[in-house]
Amino acid sequence: MSFLGLKRDPIREEMRRINRESSRLGQTSRRLVEEASMVTSGRHQPIRSVSPMSHVKQAPTLLVESRLARRKVIVAAIISMMLAWVLFRLVSG
Repeated sequence: MSFLGLKRDPIREEMRRINRESSRLGQTSRRLVEEASMVTSGRHQPIRSVSPMSHVKQAPTLLVESRLARRKVIVAAIISMMLAWVLFRLVSG
């Protein structure tokens, strides 16, 4: 016996999965943006809390150690944008 209310909707499940992945990638990108705004001193204070008297000459850099890791971050950001676009098209269409 199959109840109508208990049937799985594959489109709805896929939308939930895409939403979860998009949320995770969004959290990762927020963390990376936060890391990029850190000064590379011993304590890692945000740039906005550094006094104007201190001489911060370096541009903020990602705290990612290798080129491969940087590529993975860039690929994750691109995938998150694509998933957000797909989710937008599914919801709006």
